[in-house]
Amino acid sequence: MPSPWAVWGRLIVHWVLLLALVLIFHTYLEYRLAQREKQSWEAEVSDRLSTIRYQLESTLSNTLSLINGVAAFIASDPNFTDDQFQLYAETVVEREPTLLSLVAAPGLVARHIYPFAGNEAVLGLDYLQNDEQRDSVLQAVEQREMVVDGPVALVQGGNGFIGRMPVLVDVEGGEAQVWGIVASAIRIDSVYEAAGLEDIDSLANMAIRDAVSGETFYGNGAVFDNEMAIVMPVSAANRSWEFAAMPRAPIGAGAGVFVLRASSLAVFLGLASLLLLRHRQENQNARLRRIIFSNEQFLRAVEQVSHVGGWRWNGTVFTDLSAHARQILSIPSVGKAVPMSEFTSSFNASSRQALSDYIEIAFLNREKLDCEIEVQRNNGESLWLHIKAAIDQSDTKSPELIGAIQNITQQKKADQIIEFQANYDQLTRLPNRALFLDRLRHALLMAKRDQKRIAVLFFDLDNFKSVNDNLGHDAGDDLLIETGQRIQACMRTSDTVARHSGDEFVALLTDVGSAAVVSRIADDIVASMRQPFVLDGRSVYCSVSVGIAFSPDDGSDVDTLVIKADQAMYQVKKSGRNGWQFYTQAMQKESEEKHQLFNDLVVAIGQNELQVYYQPVVRASDGQVVSCEALVRWPQSEGKLISTDLFISVAEERGLVNRIDLFVLRNSLAFIQQMNEELDTKVHLSVNVSPRLLHLRDEDAKAWLDTLRQRQEVDLTIEITERVLVEDSDDTHEVLHELDLAGIRIAIDDFGTGYSGLSYFSRFPVSVVKIDRSFINGLNTSETETTLVETILLLANKLGVQVIAEGVETESQAAFLRANHCDMLQGYHIAPPMPEKEFLAFVKRNKTSVVESH
Repeated sequence: MPSPWAVWGRLIVHWVLLLALVLIFHTYLEYRLAQREKQSWEAEVSDRLSTIRYQLESTLSNTLSLINGVAAFIASDPNFTDDQFQLYAETVVEREPTLLSLVAAPGLVARHIYPFAGNEAVLGLDYLQNDEQRDSVLQAVEQREMVVDGPVALVQGGNGFIGRMPVLVDVEGGEAQVWGIVASAIRIDSVYEAAGLEDIDSLANMAIRDAVSGETFYGNGAVFDNEMAIVMPVSAANRSWEFAAMPRAPIGAGAGVFVLRASSLAVFLGLASLLLLRHRQENQNARLRRIIFSNEQFLRAVEQVSHVGGWRWNGTVFTDLSAHARQILSIPSVGKAVPMSEFTSSFNASSRQALSDYIEIAFLNREKLDCEIEVQRNNGESLWLHIKAAIDQSDTKSPELIGAIQNITQQKKADQIIEFQANYDQLTRLPNRALFLDRLRHALLMAKRDQKRIAVLFFDLDNFKSVNDNLGHDAGDDLLIETGQRIQACMRTSDTVARHSGDEFVALLTDVGSAAVVSRIADDIVASMRQPFVLDGRSVYCSVSVGIAFSPDDGSDVDTLVIKADQAMYQVKKSGRNGWQFYTQAMQKESEEKHQLFNDLVVAIGQNELQVYYQPVVRASDGQVVSCEALVRWPQSEGKLISTDLFISVAEERGLVNRIDLFVLRNSLAFIQQMNEELDTKVHLSVNVSPRLLHLRDEDAKAWLDTLRQRQEVDLTIEITERVLVEDSDDTHEVLHELDLAGIRIAIDDFGTGYSGLSYFSRFPVSVVKIDRSFINGLNTSETETTLVETILLLANKLGVQVIAEGVETESQAAFLRANHCDMLQGYHIAPPMPEKEFLAFVKRNKTSVVESH
């Protein structure tokens, strides 16, 4: 080991070298600082002197020009009166505050003075007899130009400049003659103040001298002799002066130099202290090596994991727990060893279990731990913890899990905000394009796996630009927000609506069973967008154009579907906007046909073009007409009927079926009542009811029920499908029981084709069943159908329920049904559906034939 003297000698050498380096560097910096201060001072003073020179020359020029103006005034009218002179002079002096007085001296004798007060001694002064002013006056007369003297002591007190201007009067046919002179005293203090001389006093010592005589009349003349002085010439009228300025304090002796010297000293002392500490540390390294190594191991492990709260777990207790870890876990800062129960004591039961499991499993498996966990405190507060740990196993001790714990609740909240901003549109709060494409990509994978169809809708607002241009972007933003809300209101909960860009929106419909579902949604959206938007108290109309593409029909990847939906939307734009269109031509054609059929059906209902046909129902035992089923028909202009299945399905999809049912009910009730009165019969009436009607969700449904509630002269039966009973909603149950109480019979139509069950007869007031035509067609040809019909007839007879067999086409079918005690028959073997006149004639013939047979 080196001796203590060698160690200290090396330290002193290092100090000397350090001092030399600091002095060299400091000298260079101080020189650079002085140069920079000098350049800065010179630049600033030069700028200010230039400004002062300009202002001084400008002030004197303006003042002397006024004296020149007085001379011109006198020259224009040498015979002026004293009042005229006083008035003119007063105007001039008020205009220029630097002027103290004006004197007009015809023949070089002062005759006119303004102001007179204080200047009485000047009146009658003969300049040629005045030794002090004679030379200057003669110079002005001889040179016939302005002469400026001064600074001189003024009669009014103080110092000032004297400006003298000869007055020349034109003589007819000869050279201009000297009339006299105009003289003015100029206040020197006002000139200095206007020039800004006082502004430079804090920066530099200032002096002004006559350039010809060298006489200093402002400041200390020694300024001109200083090597740091900045000199600048000034001229006014016939005079030339010089400005000079020098620093008030030595350059390089300011606060900057003091700070620099103090900094250099501090640097030297700091580095010297570091050298001293380093040398001391070398002497202590051997003794402290083991302690430092142990502490560094712990600190390094904690630092590698996290810079927040640190801990050690030995499988039984936490042997070390930092102050910050205690703060996060709400553990009192007492006791070094902390058991797991105390470590997790501030959390509820489930959080305690999860936290202890993470740590204990990592320790037992000797594996690293890195997890983020959401926990609940006992007071209900929720927070996120980030826990990282690793096993530390040295030769001298048992394995320990060294870790860190960090409260990342705020970071998680920030991440949620960032995630929202990354995936959602800030204006409409809808998913943005990126999130929509990601959902579409996932939906395509699921649809391919499950062999289902999906649809993409592309929306573009019509004439949106005019809203922005006329009402402003704020109104445009409000319109976009409400547009997103309207589109979303028309969608299913499983669908996605997103803002694509600008005034474009997109939607994703998953699990699309048929194009009718999509067309209905598109119709709803277009209809919703036709409603006015109220923006800033004004009603604004902004329709939408919608393009629709299907997968896999139109494409099986994200880009293709969006592009084709976009193309379909542009076709809508081209064809007049305010509508929708499929990309697939076949679907488009089908959709157009249904749409046209829907429009025609609306017109037909409005213009009462629909008709009611009646198909008789006869008693099986004797063939007498006891009832009839009212059926709606839609005749075309050439007499053909439009397929009932076709237009009824469109009416179901578009919400028109309730209006049709109401039309049939009202017209058939009126006709059957009239026929029964005319023929003295008791023919019952049976009408079909749509499941929608029983939910009473529109005015037509409510009007239908009100019509039934009225006391009728006709015995009425309403036919419902088994699907209505399967749904078994509270609304349906209530309506059916109310109708039963009103004496209206309930019949199950197409019995046997759905989920038929005997429970219907106990839960609902059913009094009639109609065996579906598909079973009747199989009579005597299919053993299964024959057995089913026999069973239905037997059960109905036991339950006291009447049975109507519909779709009876042959006599053999009718004979079988009569033999098995079927109550009533209906079908083309009896008669087809007929309009009113034909049905009336059929009932007359039937009544006559029945009477004759008896």
